[in-house]
Amino acid sequence: SVQDVSIKKVQQLLTTNPLADNSIAEILVDNDDAAHVKLTGEWKKETHGSYGPSMYLDESKGSAPKSVRFSPDIKKDGLYHIYSYVPKLAHLSAVTKIKVFDGKTTKEVKIEAAAVKVEGQTSGEWVELGAYRLAAGKGAWVEVTNEQADGAVVADAMLFIAK
Repeated sequence: SVQDVSIKKVQQLLTTNPLADNSIAEILVDNDDAAHVKLTGEWKKETHGSYGPSMYLDESKGSAPKSVRFSPDIKKDGLYHIYSYVPKLAHLSAVTKIKVFDGKTTKEVKIEAAAVKVEGQTSGEWVELGAYRLAAGKGAWVEVTNEQADGAVVADAMLFIAK
């Protein structure tokens, strides 16, 4: 019907141009997005204190290598600021190692638990991992690892914002 076609056009427009200003839409990859998230090793699914319905949690303190890879579908080449959602947990590892692959090179970023500040009624904070030039497609990724962890490691959500 005409109404169904109109609804589909509106949904497509909201996905591709949500602010109606031709800016590039933010890309959110949540741990529950199986099409864009790959687990290595055994991770526990936790539903309290996460962004969205759940988060992945590892409390092995790095005894066996584990990672969670978030692979966004980049629609347009550009410079993107990447953020990781970090829930504030009492037993969080002092340092969490994250690897960012821009399609050409891998950079290691460290998130220090002491730097995570929770304000208002949220259970965590979006921590910036830096700005990266990303090409359109599915070549880039962000990977949370449990390398050298001395406490819990959380893999919850990644946000990619074009600048």
